[in-house]
Amino acid sequence: MISSARAKSAILCPLALTSAFGLVSGAAYAQASDTSSNPFIANAKAGYMFRTSYFDRRSDGDAVSPGFTQQGMGIGGWLWGNTGEINNMLSFGGTYNFTVPLYSPDENPYNFILRDPKQSSVSVLGEANVRFRYGTHNVVLGRQSINQQWFMEDVARFFNKLDQSMIGRRDVRAMHPIHYEAATIQGRFADETVRYYAGYVDQARQINDNDFRNLYQAVYQITVWPEENKTGDSDGALYGGVQWRPHRDMMLEGSYYALDNLLNMVYIDFDYVHRLENNRYVRFGTQFMYQEGNGDALMSNIKDFDTNYWGIYGETRLIPWLAAYGMAGITDDGEEIRSPYSIGPSYLVQRFGENSRAGERTWIVGALFDFTPLGARGLQFDISYGERTDRHLAAHSDRPLPDWDEVATDLIYTFPQDSPLKNMRARARYAKVWEKGPAFIGGQIQNNDRTTDDTRFDISWNIPFN
Repeated sequence: MISSARAKSAILCPLALTSAFGLVSGAAYAQASDTSSNPFIANAKAGYMFRTSYFDRRSDGDAVSPGFTQQGMGIGGWLWGNTGEINNMLSFGGTYNFTVPLYSPDENPYNFILRDPKQSSVSVLGEANVRFRYGTHNVVLGRQSINQQWFMEDVARFFNKLDQSMIGRRDVRAMHPIHYEAATIQGRFADETVRYYAGYVDQARQINDNDFRNLYQAVYQITVWPEENKTGDSDGALYGGVQWRPHRDMMLEGSYYALDNLLNMVYIDFDYVHRLENNRYVRFGTQFMYQEGNGDALMSNIKDFDTNYWGIYGETRLIPWLAAYGMAGITDDGEEIRSPYSIGPSYLVQRFGENSRAGERTWIVGALFDFTPLGARGLQFDISYGERTDRHLAAHSDRPLPDWDEVATDLIYTFPQDSPLKNMRARARYAKVWEKGPAFIGGQIQNNDRTTDDTRFDISWNIPFN
């Protein structure tokens, strides 16, 4: 549906140049004392994003659904480099992303830390791009991560819609984000109260892959091996969106996405904060998503599906160290909501339950404890509980899915900026899901009753070289 020949040429031509320029900025900086008048070299920056992550997800199973275990641990991250600008306009950037296995049981793959299916290492030039800037407008061509984040100021929870768009980093398991071969543009105007973004994405690299693949295979063929058995093609995606923040207490956003042979998506979001004294506040948000099948709709059994989701969100911080929050959503019967290239921006994301299923009624409540006002700078604990009911297979209300209860926790410590370990974050995560009730399995309705546990530990540390 979307012709990509011309876009592929525009995207891929800079890669050879970028791979040479993007990662040499660290070496270039060493010469800056002799070339300080050259901003291309003098303003070059480089560093290392250190990461290590452990993942363990296991289910006890039952007579209907077998148990499983997914485990892995890796160390690595990425080396990054950015040149300065030529004529205040042209620059280059790149990253080398890698993961070395620390714990890699062959029988427990598909943990998205190590490379499947043999739990092997990851090694890839994740970003390699050329960047053009004109004032507050930026064009990026080549391999890149895509980030549309623009959050409300002075609120406790911005990560209820982490990627803030339907194409984003999806940086969820602490080793690598999704990377894209793309041509993108972002900009700001109207005294920086308006931001816009748009782009064409040709291919994507899954967070634990060494290869860039078409948008269908990058997400929906990850468990198909050997590689020559991967099927299906998507000829890229076009997208665009606008964010408007008329003042610090209100934001509106709308975006549209057309992913060839997958789906079309519309996303609308409103966020408002009512400020009280002493940094206390009450926050309210609402959002709407519409999705429909596009072309062959390869990821669905229903080519002409359409579905929608409407959600509300509330948050209040009346005590300096406590923010309470809640959200609820209703999903249409047509299909489940899908966000394969981002972690959101749906309110309904927990650790397991990232997308609402057809017909789902969802509510989640939680609390964020911020221990900084109590003297423990950088320490936070988040806990949430959610229920998902009335779920069923797409377009088949008589084919139920089990009810879903989930508890998710996060303990996060971010080292203060005056610490020797500044820019380091350590995180421990645990979640548990209870599935119960009738489920349509194997052509008949059977009772499903099983639990799944999810344990994760990760450390991130951005170490600049200059």
